[in-house]
Amino acid sequence: MPRVSTNNFSTDGELAAIVKKSLNQPQKEWRDTTTKGLVFVTQPSGNHAWYLFYVPKTGERLRKLKLGDYSREFGLKKAREVAVARRAEVDQGADPVVVARQAKARQQGLKFQGLAERFLAENHRLSASTRKVYEYALKKDAYPRIGSKLVDDVTREDIISICQAIEKRVKVDKETKVRHKPTSQSDHTRLTISAVYTWAAEEGLAKANPARDIKRRGEKLARDREPTADEIKALWNGVEGGKLSDAMRYIIRLSILTGQRRTEVAGARVSEVQGLDTDAPMWVIPGDVNKRGKVIEGRTKNGLTQTLPLSKQAAALFKEAIEKCAAEDQIFPADLSRVKTGKASRLPHIHGESVTMAMRRLREDMELDDISIHDMRRGVSNWLKNEGVSREVRDLILNHKDQSVTEKSYTQNARMEKQVRAALQAWADHVCQITGQSADTASNVVALRA
Repeated sequence: MPRVSTNNFSTDGELAAIVKKSLNQPQKEWRDTTTKGLVFVTQPSGNHAWYLFYVPKTGERLRKLKLGDYSREFGLKKAREVAVARRAEVDQGADPVVVARQAKARQQGLKFQGLAERFLAENHRLSASTRKVYEYALKKDAYPRIGSKLVDDVTREDIISICQAIEKRVKVDKETKVRHKPTSQSDHTRLTISAVYTWAAEEGLAKANPARDIKRRGEKLARDREPTADEIKALWNGVEGGKLSDAMRYIIRLSILTGQRRTEVAGARVSEVQGLDTDAPMWVIPGDVNKRGKVIEGRTKNGLTQTLPLSKQAAALFKEAIEKCAAEDQIFPADLSRVKTGKASRLPHIHGESVTMAMRRLREDMELDDISIHDMRRGVSNWLKNEGVSREVRDLILNHKDQSVTEKSYTQNARMEKQVRAALQAWADHVCQITGQSADTASNVVALRA
């Protein structure tokens, strides 16, 4: 229910006047000044109701508990009595809204699959990419084992059993013949189930999180791989080998120059790049937008719009890619010749997985160690750090959220365009130097003729 302007009342006479004038009027909230949190909500139909607004002891968001419909038997005196009683429960640590939701869920026999589907559909804090990854883990491993179980009947042992089943799918390295347990996937599925229950507890749909105390199934090692100058040179020049499509060559080189994610580069649109023939070219990757309460998901991982100044080399590369590859608004459209007859392409542009496979082929052909497009982001950031570029500028280049209070409250719109542009131009010139390209003539840098 949308919050409307709130007026006050304190007596039966004032309440009667409110009821009289509210017929055929828009919904409105009226606050009882003598009872904390008691609100009278009027409807144009004449079906009015009493509510208690409160914040639970857990400190979560404001709750709205319906106390009952307004009637002669449930007037102001009765509403105050009920509100005081429920408020006392809240003060003792109870959360009546959550209790009511849990009871309703049990009554309706809510099952885990139904809960997880609601989690994916209603949790607007999830990015599009995260939602897809969660959905895959749930469908592949969680639904077959616990999908039909009631939400509160899922146990810790059930989740451990799911993890063990995943770990039995041993993978064998083709070169070393070493057998690996996919503990990373079992950990990811465990965390996915835990995320479902964390959300469910917030929404009052589950009593507890059965995955909360389950330990990590495998050792997590933070990836610190950083491309060397020789590796960047090899990748940059290696795209000319003739085995990659023109579009893939541009994607890999743009990823090196801009430090953006593979999916963001592969999904670049003509409408996103601006001023390519000017001294201030920009690439604006749209983030999430809230339109009348509905979240329209953008293209960035964290939902924040990325406004990225382009180096002259990246701008020239984008310009040539548009002329050579673009179809409608997609700079790197999906290759429909690879889509089975009668099937639709998963995305209108080249998929991020295709970029990963192209990088794998490049590594094999050039006998390079494990190096990925994402490692380029680390390479850009670390090189700039060594050059004395501030963390704020590096975070803006990588589109990382700044968690500081100052940034959240005051300076989140400061894009530092001058500093970011200078940093990215310095990086692009560095790439030109180590790859043997001319930094003076953009066309020399971006020539991609096979």
